Amino acid sequence: MTLDALTVIVVLALVVEFSTEVIKNIFSLKKGLGKAVAILIGMILCVSTQTGLLMVFGLDTFYPIIDYLVTGLIISRGSNIIHDLVSRLKQEGTGKLV
Repeated sequence: MTLDALTVIVVLALVVEFSTEVIKNIFSLKKGLGKAVAILIGMILCVSTQTGLLMVFGLDTFYPIIDYLVTGLIISRGSNIIHDLVSRLKQEGTGKLV
């Protein structure tokens, strides 16, 4: 279950990354505005797919929308940060030093 959910999150991060690049190129957006677009796309995707990173790790929130929005914010940073986060969590789970 966890691996499947993390795979979905990585796929969403890739979708956000590619979508943001397309939108930035079409509308010639500045860097700061491009980040805002990425955040918005990430949050919309996570809310619409009900995908939350906290839920994946067994942390329940009183309002699931918060989990979706936080996850959208995280995936808006792109697939590299998701990869780094997953790698770090795997290392901590195996007892290796980070």
